[in-house]
Amino acid sequence: MPVLNEELFIEQTLVRVAQSCRSLSREIIVVDGGSRDGTREIAAGRADQVLESRRPGRAAQMHVGAQAAKGDVLLFLHADTRLPEAWDVALWKAWSARPQPGATAFRLSYDSDRLIYRSLARLAFWRSRFNGVPHGDQAIAVARETYFAVGGFPAVPLMEEYYLIPKLRRQGPIVILPERIRTSVRRYEKNGPLFNAIRNTALMGLHYCGVSADRLAMFYQSPGRRAAPLAEERT
Repeated sequence: MPVLNEELFIEQTLVRVAQSCRSLSREIIVVDGGSRDGTREIAAGRADQVLESRRPGRAAQMHVGAQAAKGDVLLFLHADTRLPEAWDVALWKAWSARPQPGATAFRLSYDSDRLIYRSLARLAFWRSRFNGVPHGDQAIAVARETYFAVGGFPAVPLMEEYYLIPKLRRQGPIVILPERIRTSVRRYEKNGPLFNAIRNTALMGLHYCGVSADRLAMFYQSPGRRAAPLAEERT
């Protein structure tokens, strides 16, 4: 779990993960990106390990966590995302199948019942069906051995899944599980859901046109913001 200034969300997320995992052994690793609130202290009381990434950005944090993990399957979870009921059973069934998937993710939903968010979740479903790339807030899971075999998350400031998933797809199918994950709408509320949806679609298009992740990060940020807080907005 990559975190940055997540004291409002992290405890409830960690408690839910620990209490809802009944069929699998689990190891919870939190990787902090330089929090200035009580995130690390809260995580220390709930997680098995709390680490710190020397490099900023969620991709670097998740890679640090993967390197420290001992389990066979790595699940990358955002601090403001709530796993579905019986998520462990769903993962066990998916990863017990033969041949194994290249990666799994849950179907996206939001913690708001507003029509705009239901519509965005539906569009996200069709987007992932079209391009085969689940986003990070869908809790991507990958076999540990496969993750390192393909090089893991690259050190990019943005859209790290668009660099990792194509490599995983060559190892097996990308499976979107039917169980719905619920992620916070907070980042959409800041600039408005429509603006964020249009911006994210533009970023995806520019990525496929060959624009570098560094340039996309500059476009993603608000004018005048430094590069360092980028992970804070996206986490």
